Amino acid sequence: MINTDTTDDRYASQYIDLVSERVGGRAIACSDEWFAECDNLVKPGRGVFKQGHFVATGQWMDGWESRRSYGRRERVASGDNFDWCILRMGIAGVIKGFDIDTNHFKGNAPDFVSVEAANISGEVDNDTEWTEILSLSPTTPHSQHLFECSSDAVWTHLRLKMYPDGGIARFRAYGIGRIVRDNFIAGELVDLASVMNGGRGIAASDMFFSSPSNLVMPGRGINMGDGWETKRRRGQGNDWAIVELGLTGTIRKILVDTAYFKGNYPDHMTLEAVNTDRSDLTADDIAWKTVIAKTDLYSDKEHLFIKEIKVPSDEEFTHVRINIFPDGGVSRLRIFGFPNWEAQE
Repeated sequence: MINTDTTDDRYASQYIDLVSERVGGRAIACSDEWFAECDNLVKPGRGVFKQGHFVATGQWMDGWESRRSYGRRERVASGDNFDWCILRMGIAGVIKGFDIDTNHFKGNAPDFVSVEAANISGEVDNDTEWTEILSLSPTTPHSQHLFECSSDAVWTHLRLKMYPDGGIARFRAYGIGRIVRDNFIAGELVDLASVMNGGRGIAASDMFFSSPSNLVMPGRGINMGDGWETKRRRGQGNDWAIVELGLTGTIRKILVDTAYFKGNYPDHMTLEAVNTDRSDLTADDIAWKTVIAKTDLYSDKEHLFIKEIKVPSDEEFTHVRINIFPDGGVSRLRIFGFPNWEAQE
């Protein structure tokens, strides 16, 4: 349990929130949402509180909140002493940890939570088989709760349970996306770095303003906060970010987008790549190869590189490193190429 005065990003800094609204995650059903809608669970941020802002059901709350269970005596008497919410993950994948946040729920938080998961190709129904991947765990009011997930299976849907009732502000399921081969055709040029294909930012010299995982999010950035930005560098050197490609493959086209970065975009950049199964990508002996040599960047612009690519068209890579000089912000990084499907098995 972590108090609301600080935010623990141990999962957010390493993994992708697979159930987030921004990657297509949705709450699709719940047992009760009398006070606040379950859609709020997957929204950005930790939730806000508007003192004295009342609606027809009472104090407006930024989260999911059910009625008090003693008003549903038959349900409690049958042993179903919990409320539940089913969520469709935006990206199917392996879950490494949960963040279940009761921020601003001070007198109405649940006592316990648990999570079940399913892997299905269609819609949830009465025949859906659920597997518990987080056992009954205690929670406290107005706090962020991080729970490790030890399951190594791929999941598509989650069922969050809270006991016996109450409110939860946000629900995060951090992990690694797993692509579905049948969604691609032979010879298709694919964004190997996209979060939707399993890509993620795994390291950076500086994450003062935002995470490098924003580089691989869907679509163009929506504002300056929706990218990777470093603090102002006062000494020598430069900043960099490493992206693990979701698909091993060749590099044929690159897009670097500085959308919304107008007074704080980098002066210039280089891009490097490597094919390795090592996890210590920041080590000095990693044999990075230059993909794009020093090139200028410009304000609030998509930069497309094809002829500038220096590596052979048939050479395959697992990771890329973007180096920005001296510092600044980049909104998106797209690495288009042809996947090695055998390497994904």
